[in-house]
Amino acid sequence: MPRRPRRPVFEKYDISKSPFAQRPTQRDLGELLGENRNNLRLLVDYKEQFVVRRQEVIGKHQKVRDLKYPVSRLRAVHERLKFHLNKIKQPSYLFSPRKNRGQRDNALRHVNQDQYLTLDLKQFYPSTTATMVRRWFQDELGMYPDVAGLLTHLSTIDDRVSFGSPLTPVLCTLIHRAMFDEIAGVCERRGLRCTLWVDDLTISGKFIPGELVNEIREIIRAAGLRSHKVRYRTGNRPVFITGIGVVGSKLTAPNAVHLKIKSLWDDYHQAETLEEKESCSQLLLSQLGSLKHIVGAASLAGRKASDQMNALRQQRRKMHVAATAAAAAKRLSRALMPKESPEDVPFEIS
Repeated sequence: MPRRPRRPVFEKYDISKSPFAQRPTQRDLGELLGENRNNLRLLVDYKEQFVVRRQEVIGKHQKVRDLKYPVSRLRAVHERLKFHLNKIKQPSYLFSPRKNRGQRDNALRHVNQDQYLTLDLKQFYPSTTATMVRRWFQDELGMYPDVAGLLTHLSTIDDRVSFGSPLTPVLCTLIHRAMFDEIAGVCERRGLRCTLWVDDLTISGKFIPGELVNEIREIIRAAGLRSHKVRYRTGNRPVFITGIGVVGSKLTAPNAVHLKIKSLWDDYHQAETLEEKESCSQLLLSQLGSLKHIVGAASLAGRKASDQMNALRQQRRKMHVAATAAAAAKRLSRALMPKESPEDVPFEIS
């Protein structure tokens, strides 16, 4: 009997078992990052040649962000650092950045609750300074000062973590882990649930006391960060957590998803050519699949979305069969057409 393939283990060891916590030298660091010691020093000296700076409008609120991210060999170093740091085991309250966990998993953690508290960390990445990074490398991982300094220069830009680097999300969760652990501990002692999605904290329970907000914000201030967008909500109507609605024991999709699906159905029914219908059906299947994933395949809305997807796939197959048959008939008709004889040609062929 063939063995089942083993699922890959992404988080393998505690932070104390990380290779960065074994007091590596600069030479050891180079081997971990796919470079030698001298090349790492050169990357620090000529870092500006491997940095891109630009502004970009990001997110549904269309905020202008100042992106500063590494490219070329410095980007490869960040990717390698991310690879090693992602092997460190993360706490259960963390849902992003993390393998095999998504926005639905984060919202699902808060079903069947009565009260909800959400707050954001203001300027989370830009507020994480090179001093914080160096202190974490040196104090938490026990690195030699010269190695901690070299690694800090490599992983930061303009004395801040890089906004746009693949390394930054996991690095920030590790640097501020003591703060998040303390917040999670406060919630656990009060019988509350706490989850973290990048810089969004969500706390839920049967009753959330008002003084909890001050206690959490004080913990955040002590860590050198700030919080904002503090909101209390109840479970009487959908409470949206990382874009997914929670109503009692059910998850719901945001209204924007339903409106998009309705608009795509209208476009699909108005489409005339096969190419237009094919394009609309692809978009519809994607949106219906997202809806089904959010609400769950076993729910009433999930079953309805599944039925619509199956009907759409059947219609696509019929259209393709009809188009193939029409093309074959056209080719046969051309093949059976009598060829013109020389006397039918309206001019002489010399």
